[in-house]
Amino acid sequence: MTMAVPARPRPFLVRLADGRVWAAAEFGPGGFVCVHHPDELNVCTIAISLDGLLADRKPGDLLHGASVEEYG
Repeated sequence: MTMAVPARPRPFLVRLADGRVWAAAEFGPGGFVCVHHPDELNVCTIAISLDGLLADRKPGDLLHGASVEEYG
């Protein structure tokens, strides 16, 4: 059995509508993403893609109105 080699993560920032900035990473081009919630111990949001992360967020959701910025 051959195991897939994970892609190198690409770090990025998520800027929330209230100005806070969260650290995140995308695993492979078009791969799943993980966003760390620094205000909550051991909490992350996982999405199947960057588009999926920001899609259809309703008012009141912390990611509603968020934008993605390149890290570095």
